[in-house]
Amino acid sequence: MNQELGVRYYRLALAAASQRDLSGAVVYARYAGLFDAEHQDAAKLLRLCLYELGEPGGEEPPDDRFEAVRALAEQKKWRAAARVAQSIPHQSVRILNIQGCLFAVAKRYSKAADYFAKALTKDRDNRLAATSLVELTLRRKRFWEILGKIT
Repeated sequence: MNQELGVRYYRLALAAASQRDLSGAVVYARYAGLFDAEHQDAAKLLRLCLYELGEPGGEEPPDDRFEAVRALAEQKKWRAAARVAQSIPHQSVRILNIQGCLFAVAKRYSKAADYFAKALTKDRDNRLAATSLVELTLRRKRFWEILGKIT
């Protein structure tokens, strides 16, 4: 019975991931692991989704550039922080959100919108990116242009 539930949740996780709902896929993959701890595919899918989201538990190696971005942001050196963030090789949802925020603070709104749109293409349930895009849209009154980037 538990294995059957594990398989069902794994299939739900796969469906969510295929529809770019990485947050939902993480939830379902965790349930799959709870019901069937031996389900290796569910564990792999969970690690992959966490990696793409930039969340702890993914297989992303630690990178000193994260600390550099944080330090530059604390010093309010937004453009320098954004440049360092761009140099991080794997552009996870977390990094894309950070870059969008940094460019928005630096008043480079079109660049910020680009990064938030990229984050939404990876995880369509990304509330930070969605609300930020709406705010940028209202600020710049370019609704159709920004909508075209995420569809």
